[in-house]
Amino acid sequence: MKPGFHARRLVKLLTERGRSLSPLTILTHDHPDPDALASAWALAHLAQAVGKISTRIVYGGMIGRAENRMMAERLLVPARPLRKGELAGVKHLALVDTQPPFKNNRCPPRRIPDLILDHHPRHADTHADLALIDEKVGATTTILVEALMASGVRIPGRLATAIVYGIGSETQNLGREATRRDMEAYQALWPKANMRTLWRISYPQRSEQFFMTLAHAVREAFVAGRVVGANLGEVATPDSVAQMADFLLTLEKMQWSIVTARYHGRLHVSLRANDPGAGAGRLLKRILGGGNRGGGHGMIAGGSLELGAEAPETAWREAEEKIVTDFLAYQGLNASERRRPFRGA
Repeated sequence: MKPGFHARRLVKLLTERGRSLSPLTILTHDHPDPDALASAWALAHLAQAVGKISTRIVYGGMIGRAENRMMAERLLVPARPLRKGELAGVKHLALVDTQPPFKNNRCPPRRIPDLILDHHPRHADTHADLALIDEKVGATTTILVEALMASGVRIPGRLATAIVYGIGSETQNLGREATRRDMEAYQALWPKANMRTLWRISYPQRSEQFFMTLAHAVREAFVAGRVVGANLGEVATPDSVAQMADFLLTLEKMQWSIVTARYHGRLHVSLRANDPGAGAGRLLKRILGGGNRGGGHGMIAGGSLELGAEAPETAWREAEEKIVTDFLAYQGLNASERRRPFRGA
């Protein structure tokens, strides 16, 4: 595997600065997904191996999705929830799979990280001592695999399994926005991964709450043209929004899915498309009014709006309806064209 430019720069930084970067706090986005967890763990392993840098991995929120919890528990991913005020005094900070201006992380205001590693489009207000942002890969973990391979660092089986699942989850098993580099990284680590553990992570036992959310998503789903969507109402974990958006897009003949849900005073939105050139990230950013409220890639996008925990029900309903109506308008559809085919099922 030929290391990318960003991978070489990362190895150079960690090697040259070494223990001067220690201890290094590695921060993922809130409610981390497998790509965030795997890339953070890979960075910690690389930093220790080439620079003797001590690290800790932290995240805001919680790991809510059953597959993600199983990944963290079965593989003993060395990540833990952030304590209140913990980041205020950290000397060295790295962000993975996110950027400070995004509304999905706990990076302190005006804090300039030592390092950013990400594959999402670079925000105009993103600043760091070294920002390695590579939009040409489908997963942040791929950048770390290239760095690990370039450095010759041994990759233990548990980390290899996390990496394979991280890349596979982010790209839907190399079928969504995966590049040649993602495929090479995945294939390089596949022989080291534990297949039984991967199976257990992919098919975990699920809570009753999951099935209640799934039932609500199906019952309340609307269809208009080639669009399917749902408003989930209040959810127990915000990552269920993306999960339901992925699920609804499997409805035959659909080209888009849009799902909204309420969580801790914010209205979360997930947008999915089955065309790599759909521009989902740009579209959702426009729908949410620009700024840092939303973004993503060609086929996947996410964002949120702050309404406040005390917002009246009318405010929530108006915000949900406006997002869906505006999205349908971009597709040349009228909100009155919606039908709910599963409500009586």
